[in-house]
Amino acid sequence: MSRRNGIDTATFDAVVIGGGIAGAGVARDLVLRGASVALLEKGDFASGTSSKSSKLIHGGLRYLELFDFRLVRESLREKKTLERLAPHLVRPLPFLVPVYRGSKRGLITVRIGMWLYDLLTPGKERERFRVVRAVDALALEPSIQARDLRGAGYYFDDLLLFPERLCLENALSAARRGARVHNYCEVEEVTRGPRGIDGVRVRDLLTGGVHAVRAGVIVNCAGPWVDRLRELAGVSDAGKRVLRTTKGIHCMLPRMTDRAVYLSAGDDRMIFVIPWREFSMVGTTDSDFDGDPDRLWATREEVEYLLDAVRPALPDPRVAFDQVVYTWAGVRPLAFEEGASASKVSRDHKVVVEGPEGRFLSITGTKLTCFRSLAEEVGDRVMGALGRRAPSRTAALTLDGLDDEAGKLEARAWMDVSGEIAATGLSRETLQVLVETYGRGYPRVLDLAKKLPDGAARLCPQNAEILAQLHHAVAEEMAVSLQDFLLRRTAIGQSACLGLDCYETIGSRMGALLGWSPRRLDAELDAYRGCVDRSLRFRGP
Repeated sequence: MSRRNGIDTATFDAVVIGGGIAGAGVARDLVLRGASVALLEKGDFASGTSSKSSKLIHGGLRYLELFDFRLVRESLREKKTLERLAPHLVRPLPFLVPVYRGSKRGLITVRIGMWLYDLLTPGKERERFRVVRAVDALALEPSIQARDLRGAGYYFDDLLLFPERLCLENALSAARRGARVHNYCEVEEVTRGPRGIDGVRVRDLLTGGVHAVRAGVIVNCAGPWVDRLRELAGVSDAGKRVLRTTKGIHCMLPRMTDRAVYLSAGDDRMIFVIPWREFSMVGTTDSDFDGDPDRLWATREEVEYLLDAVRPALPDPRVAFDQVVYTWAGVRPLAFEEGASASKVSRDHKVVVEGPEGRFLSITGTKLTCFRSLAEEVGDRVMGALGRRAPSRTAALTLDGLDDEAGKLEARAWMDVSGEIAATGLSRETLQVLVETYGRGYPRVLDLAKKLPDGAARLCPQNAEILAQLHHAVAEEMAVSLQDFLLRRTAIGQSACLGLDCYETIGSRMGALLGWSPRRLDAELDAYRGCVDRSLRFRGP
């Protein structure tokens, strides 16, 4: 697959607007059912909310307190499904929920939560989730505060190593099966015909060209921009507003724990401390946000809130403002609920059906873990609107570039890189990065590394990624900007160096591949530096 082709002035069964995890998942579900699909994203895939998550595939222990048992059961079922479909991206992660003297959630409450979580987990053969004694909790995680520790809940969820890659795999899979998949294409108008809404006019932001795209059904997966697109379409059957947007931030501290720690803040919010790469990722806040989702950053006050919540249970001197490496901020597109506090709004998705014959669908409340089941529900509705029937196939085909029947993959076997170390001369670190990035498709990048001069050369002195990955991203993964490559095709820009050790060199290499002018290269470098600056803006001027 080359860099995306021009936009078709054509007619499709469905146009999906928004290339985050929801939109990419919906496009894949529909095309696997035999529908003709166009997927349109105004930025890059996963460049919005999907890249700003807590990097978890989880059942949602907190949702038990909201009595949302159906969502927890669905999430736990989908967690198992994703473990099969993308084992290179999804890894088991143990969690501790420490309980201290005077905690609002006592041992009895946590014990009931562990029992319910265990009960709702599908496919278990024995009890896995339980409450452990204080001495055992400290043995599991010596870094937590020992004073007044009464015990801890102990359970497992999954770490999602690279949410951006999971989204991209859905988009690329859809494209391989025939969907027209476009990034950097913005919908400027929702068009109408004799039967009502019949398509969109879309601008290619790279060429400036404007194209008419017709469709039987429009699926609005625009995330925080859902209501803006509804206004553009002139639909209001479900009311003026269907979205509740809340802001969440995460901050990256030096790695302090081997297990995730789940803490209760003073205002009763739950805070994660998650081991991810070389960091302890701390998050998240949850406050109403009515600003521009394209202009977003963490504030000093939000960072201090997270640190204050963590210090009582993690008495490490590195839990400090001057130790924060960087931050990110995102906007959750939750379903609108009158009167509910931000943290009490359901994380369950909703499909809002509007327009003549129900042919304009808007998605709210997307939970990363449940993107596939959401896509299946949307696929059922779209096919019904089209007057056709075909089953969803997304639970059966892998998300690792191969689209194979998932079956029972022996992930441990193909993820062992011992044999390739001698054969390729690459370091174990680089080979592991390739496996974790591309899954079973990683031999394609190895083959490219052999063919290219210096194809196996490292791109960054602080990271293990190699030159062949840049060529692969441009030729096969629709990477068209420096941010695409550093933040979403690889995780170089999410490392401790933030890509600042290598972004200029990589920019020059990428510019040579894509034919950038000196002016375009300067603009790409400035844009990337601006992105880094936003992640550090919490420090002040």
